[in-house]
Amino acid sequence: MLMFLASVLDQMDLALEHIGKGGIHDARFGLMLTDNAVELVLHQIAKDQQARFKAYPFLAEKYQHTRELEEAMGRSFEAKLRFARIEGQVSDEQARTIAIMHTFRNELYHLGLQYETIVQDLSLFYFSTACGFLAGFKIRGFSYMWGIELPERSQKYFTRRGDYSPAEIDDFPKACRILDAACDHKKSTTIASLVDHMESVIRDCDICLDTIADGIYDNQRMTRDQATVECQAWPLAFTPEAREFAKKKGWQGKTTFEFVEWLRQNYPLKFTKDPIPGWRRQAKRLRSNGNPHTALANYQSFMTVTLPMRDSLMEAAGQVEAEIDRLIDASRGN
Repeated sequence: MLMFLASVLDQMDLALEHIGKGGIHDARFGLMLTDNAVELVLHQIAKDQQARFKAYPFLAEKYQHTRELEEAMGRSFEAKLRFARIEGQVSDEQARTIAIMHTFRNELYHLGLQYETIVQDLSLFYFSTACGFLAGFKIRGFSYMWGIELPERSQKYFTRRGDYSPAEIDDFPKACRILDAACDHKKSTTIASLVDHMESVIRDCDICLDTIADGIYDNQRMTRDQATVECQAWPLAFTPEAREFAKKKGWQGKTTFEFVEWLRQNYPLKFTKDPIPGWRRQAKRLRSNGNPHTALANYQSFMTVTLPMRDSLMEAAGQVEAEIDRLIDASRGN
């Protein structure tokens, strides 16, 4: 167990070093290291419980979460996190933030550079949250081999250097608190960073909606409410969901233009009017929030719920701008 704890501290110390450098790629690496340390401990929670039941089979007979334990011993991060909550080793607030940050970690790793304007603040927030979670880890046993050689980075966190006791059980939670203090995470900075990014996304969408509403020719101009419906109805017309909905409603039209017009009038679109004012109100409320965990959850919810609409706005605005460029080239004889 001591070597496991030392390895976790070794990784967290390296994560803090990279986060402290302040670069985007260092922050990404630090966030990934933090997430991996969290997952290792989540797995250890399940592993310890499984070992306990193997040693005392009679305890397993009355255990009510056998299925959850089996799932936690697999590869699913969500299952490990869910089991840690069952065991009372992670709070609901911590679990929610860890789940969101694990999603960010996967996007950073698999999709390349994402959230570059906020990744530094996200990595600090996750590191601090992870330190709080790790400090509460219930260590079941404190075994170690004779002559154990602890990872170099971890050695500074273990207080005993005697021949018979290379460390004490309280060294691990104490080290986590030291690391948390060293990262110097500021709640207000995290919240401000999330809101700033949210507002920049809203500004981009605002510009796109203006572009769509202005159109290409004077006779194509529409209100922003109309443009909001328009940029949803057209891509929707080519989806199986829309066709199935129309079939159930008995639509009898033939052309795509007729279908789009029918969808405008009948389909339960997510947004039926200009969403920007409502989005700005959400950002304003978020800025007044004093809890970074709640702010992160609200930010993530906004980004998820609005993604299809934001994509539609970007695509429709891009098509309008492409047509404008084509007309400009044509007028120049290109």
